[in-house]
Amino acid sequence: MEATSAPRPHALRLSKPRRVLAALSDERLVDQVRAGDDVAFEVLFDRHHRPVLAFCRHMLGSADEAEDAVQHAFIAAYNDLHRGGAERDIRFKAWLYTIARNRCLSILRARREQASDEIELTTDRLSDDVQNRADLQALVADLRDLPQDQREALVLSEVGDLSHIEVARIIGCEAGKVKSLVFQARTALIERRDGRDTPCSEIREQLATLRGGALRRSPLRHHLKSCPACTQYRDEVRRQRQMLALA
Repeated sequence: MEATSAPRPHALRLSKPRRVLAALSDERLVDQVRAGDDVAFEVLFDRHHRPVLAFCRHMLGSADEAEDAVQHAFIAAYNDLHRGGAERDIRFKAWLYTIARNRCLSILRARREQASDEIELTTDRLSDDVQNRADLQALVADLRDLPQDQREALVLSEVGDLSHIEVARIIGCEAGKVKSLVFQARTALIERRDGRDTPCSEIREQLATLRGGALRRSPLRHHLKSCPACTQYRDEVRRQRQMLALA
């Protein structure tokens, strides 16, 4: 998307040089946009496009849908700045992420209604050779599997570089809750990684000896999710126990 593709309902005005605008804060740029300076909006687009795109990719798991969400967010922001008047105070970065998040949630709802299970693993700002690394692909998959509120809090904090207070405003909770969500997300990602890295011999020993709730331990669950051989071993142990019970 090009920032200049947005509608221009106001008459053009003489803009400051781009290098001058680039040195201004978001708040000053917002004032320039409200005054009809489209180049100021292009500077805002250049400043925030990549991190917002990365956030949408992590939310949606689809590069194409993420691009659509980002385009929608910037056009909506552009139009709202011209309609909202000069009195309303806007923290542009957090406001933009709020618009992008709402668009992502709408796309996710529509996807669930269509019962679509196709998800594309994508990353941002990484070269092709790094993207192909198994550990990175596993991390992106683990991130996708987190509960939505944990994923949002972690990605907004890390990719968006937003404070807990800003994240709280975006997702609609207390700042203390954001801290908890980020902690839970990091812990879950570490547990998933540790589960995959646990040697199969240790996992199979546990499968052969543990029973009941002990078999629901996090390392076991996460390892089995990524290891077909150990999953087959678990199923064979179950079958064997059933046969012994009959005997």
